[in-house]
Amino acid sequence: MRILLAYFSGTGNTDYVAHYLAGKLRDLPVKIALCSVEQQPAEALDGFDLLALGFPVYACDSPTLLRPHLERLSPGAGRGAFVFCTKGAWAGNAVLRNLDRLARRGYVPLGGTSVGMPGSDGLAFIGKDSWMARAALHKDYDHLTAADRLAGQMAQVLTGLLAGIPIERFRWLPPQGLGTRLLDRLWAGVYRLAEKHLRRRFWADERCNGCGLCARICPADNVELVQGQVRFGDRCALCMRCIHTCPQEAIQIGRTTVDRFRWHGPRSDFKPLRLRPPKEEERS
Repeated sequence: MRILLAYFSGTGNTDYVAHYLAGKLRDLPVKIALCSVEQQPAEALDGFDLLALGFPVYACDSPTLLRPHLERLSPGAGRGAFVFCTKGAWAGNAVLRNLDRLARRGYVPLGGTSVGMPGSDGLAFIGKDSWMARAALHKDYDHLTAADRLAGQMAQVLTGLLAGIPIERFRWLPPQGLGTRLLDRLWAGVYRLAEKHLRRRFWADERCNGCGLCARICPADNVELVQGQVRFGDRCALCMRCIHTCPQEAIQIGRTTVDRFRWHGPRSDFKPLRLRPPKEEERS
């Protein structure tokens, strides 16, 4: 049996949780594969028995750039699916929404959770020595309670399937509360207003040395280098990858992020280039 953990990670949180879950399942007699959804077309992801989809929460849902990927994903044909997401604050019904999308593709929803992690959108606006920065840096990333619960749930399902129990016995259908849906709409509305304002304010200050890393790592292909100058388009997904990864800390949102905190993942070693597709010369 093979389980695929496919995920999108903007600044390293979801990447970390995907590997954390894989580590928790490593003693089971199953093959575990991890894959960034940026690395290959969705329709090429196949040959697995169970899918675990991961993403950071944006506006109580998965990132908009991930949803076309779900629509092109190979049909479930009765295979099972889990969903996990990382959140800085409120996740709302993000897990349920995406389980429902997978169910419409023929997958059997088996469970999911949201894992609290530092919100990389807000971290770029805080001081490097602030208590929030210290809390993010010193959080206990070796013990993630929500991820542990999900790993236990995944292990139970996998063990049952290996024992011959039909997958329908594990179908997960939690109710969606009206209050949660209303709060989702309110939170998402506020987020989208902020997103619309912020995405127009990206720029690179005088520290930019034209290395082009921001263009190479942008999952929306929204950044380009023109005659050594960084230019931002209108497709920004506000994943915050460029601002946190820039080696010179040159990328800003207005003036409020200048000399502020930069997040490099839970272990301070996140390298988003490894999540990107190989270069043309590497394919040949």
